[in-house]
Amino acid sequence: MNFRLFELAEMLALITSIFCIKWLWKTPYIFFIPYLLMIVVAERMGSYLGKAGRTDLNILMYNCTTIIEFTFFFYLFYVNLINKRLKNIVVCLSLIYLAFSAFNLLYIQKVEIFNSYSMVLGTIFAMLFVFMYFYDLFEKNEPLQLIRNPMFWISIGIFLFYLGDFTFNLMQPYLQENNLKRESRLFRLINNNLIVFEYVCFSIALIICTRNPSTSKQP
Repeated sequence: MNFRLFELAEMLALITSIFCIKWLWKTPYIFFIPYLLMIVVAERMGSYLGKAGRTDLNILMYNCTTIIEFTFFFYLFYVNLINKRLKNIVVCLSLIYLAFSAFNLLYIQKVEIFNSYSMVLGTIFAMLFVFMYFYDLFEKNEPLQLIRNPMFWISIGIFLFYLGDFTFNLMQPYLQENNLKRESRLFRLINNNLIVFEYVCFSIALIICTRNPSTSKQP
């Protein structure tokens, strides 16, 4: 069984979360365990369904897991924000995302194709929430130890991955239209490496929870 590098990074993050369960318990980060399990299973199922020629089921699975993925990330930003106005913005935009994604899945792009519209909207909101989180963080009057804050690593991983993914999704139609296969492979390689970076950041964040339990408590 062959594993791609980014799949190994995802499995490493899952194993790390399981080993850290003692420190994650009763914190928002405990939900990393079911989330990472979903991601690892989805990657394996995606490979199997692709080889079996079940593109329809593969697309449906990724459409559903993408919605869950963004919802989980939005939840993390919500619980780590202090400013109530910013928390309300996260709630409102999350509801807009969920409503649009459901409508898109059922009536616009539907289940037959990958819901790229929902992906783009979720990506924009995720990057916006990263900016909101850092704005909220630097509004505090207390000294900051960013590298000891698990949400710092989570935010950096999310932002850089989705920035690269957003760029790739914008360029992909142009690359396909002009048959730029070499450039398309390069973009895909960069995107896959950003997945590795994202999940390494998640692993670091989970380990930090064991070193600084107070930073992982529910705000």
